[in-house]
Amino acid sequence: MPTKPRALACELLIQCERSRSYANLALDAALKRERLNGADAALCAALVYGVVERRRTLDFQLEPLLRDPLAQLPGEARAALRMGLYQLFYMERIPAHAAIFESVALVKASPKSRRLAALANAVLRKAQARGLILPEGGGDRALSIRYACPEWLVALWRESYPDGYIQLLERSFGDHDTVLRVNTTKTNAEDLAKLLGAQPVDGLPDALKIAGGQITQLPGYEEGLFHVQDAAAQLCCLALGPGPGDTVLDLCAAPGGKSFTCAQIMHDQGRVIAMDLHPNRVRLIEQGAARLGLSCIQALQGDARQAAALYPNKANRVLCDVPCSGLGILRKKPDIREKMRAELDKLPEMQYAILCGGMRCLAPGGILVYATCTLNPAENEAVCERFLAEHPGFHAEPFRTLMPHIDGTDGFFIARFTYD
Repeated sequence: MPTKPRALACELLIQCERSRSYANLALDAALKRERLNGADAALCAALVYGVVERRRTLDFQLEPLLRDPLAQLPGEARAALRMGLYQLFYMERIPAHAAIFESVALVKASPKSRRLAALANAVLRKAQARGLILPEGGGDRALSIRYACPEWLVALWRESYPDGYIQLLERSFGDHDTVLRVNTTKTNAEDLAKLLGAQPVDGLPDALKIAGGQITQLPGYEEGLFHVQDAAAQLCCLALGPGPGDTVLDLCAAPGGKSFTCAQIMHDQGRVIAMDLHPNRVRLIEQGAARLGLSCIQALQGDARQAAALYPNKANRVLCDVPCSGLGILRKKPDIREKMRAELDKLPEMQYAILCGGMRCLAPGGILVYATCTLNPAENEAVCERFLAEHPGFHAEPFRTLMPHIDGTDGFFIARFTYD
């Protein structure tokens, strides 16, 4: 029988492929349900995220070794083979014989794929003997396979960021530090760093970084001494510049990280209205604010495009952190690699509508910030340039695009507008 973490990882990979569900959500729910210990939970998570992240590269290895197309194999066999290859080529601490044995055991354990056990064993042994093969050259298809991302993304970044697209592709993988925002209403960075054994983040005095792990198990979590927030998102809140006594409107706010940071910058004095379209995500904001002990946050359900119906010209600061393609956070959300180009094409119109909705909530003399966690000029500069062209009273500071390989943050875009 396969080990529990591998069996669960295989099950989740099948689920994600069939339903296109998000790996992080499926994994979180499964780990809570199964109550795996720390080491087993870490192995399961590494396999799920790793296979989703490297699927294109793994499939490129498999296809020449199979007589029939990979897509015609039962889902259980596809998942087991991908897991086997991922362990062989990307998990150095797992012996090759264990990777092969456990993957074949997964195939044997499924009635739908049991007959393919001998094939799985042969394919994995051939792949081990041959080693990882990557296509040569710098064309879009070769880079797509090498960096396990769609060809349209390679082309987009090549065109948009010609001096840095290879570095962006390289930085779209791998482990990364978890960045925390210190809850300055309860503690300070120095004391929290000692408690957690954390390191400071350059340029952000109230931010700390730690190696990844079970955040909810860290000391101080239940006491609300911190929340997880990348440095880019914290810089976005600083660009908004809220102060004590301000009224801040955070549109598309869930799960609430920027609302929390704004409230802390404001010393929990004033009002932060955190709006989200989905009621269940509004509850996440409420729960987070309660854990952190932030009383100035009001979470409510609403359509950001129609926010002015509730708050016309009332907010000193309006943050439009709009839904986006997420191309700046591939290393954190590998499912984004499976997006179709057509999914991006419909986003700018919605993003522009949200920005206009936020504008109508802004009080005279206020600040309006537009932000995304994507690296796609059509969702970033183009939306903002259209806004400026159609609203001549507004002015923008120079747009800021944060690059992982330059700034050490998520890929992020920030635009700050003022009104005469």
